Amino acid sequence: MDKFHPSFLLSEERKKIENPEKYIPFLVSKNDVVAELGCGPGFYCQYLVKYAKQVYCVDKRKEMIEIAKKIAKNAIFLVEDASHTSIPSSSVDIVLFSNSFHDMDKKEKVKEEVKRILNKEGRVIIIDWKKENTPFGPPLSIRMSKEDYIKEFSPCFKLLKEFEVGPYHFGLVLQLNP
Repeated sequence: MDKFHPSFLLSEERKKIENPEKYIPFLVSKNDVVAELGCGPGFYCQYLVKYAKQVYCVDKRKEMIEIAKKIAKNAIFLVEDASHTSIPSSSVDIVLFSNSFHDMDKKEKVKEEVKRILNKEGRVIIIDWKKENTPFGPPLSIRMSKEDYIKEFSPCFKLLKEFEVGPYHFGLVLQLNP
């Protein structure tokens, strides 16, 4: 099976590997407005809607949003590029990138958009592939390490904490600098 096909991206196998129920409840609260940029078929959106006040699921591929709508019923779905969304300014508490930022074009514009939509105490949660050989996943050449992310998002963001995701992934929480 293609590891980037929606059927794998929503599979029980992926759930076992990344296990969102282990950390999402500790990262997101009932008062949070969350935007997942590059949400794909909604794997994380389905968990975010359980814990957040409001969730924006954003992906530029309409076919992915159509799949996400079936599993994350209470979200707001936007077929938009992460570099330019219709999300109101300063309205989001958390932006989530799950296995997506490393593959985005226009990273600088995406970061500007993140700063625009986040409120002044906003956080960015990054869940991504470890920069090491794994049985599947994106090519090593496009993966970003934890250090790459911290450098990429500084000086506007600082590392708040790291968290465990699974054997092939890492998690970071970055805080917007005042």
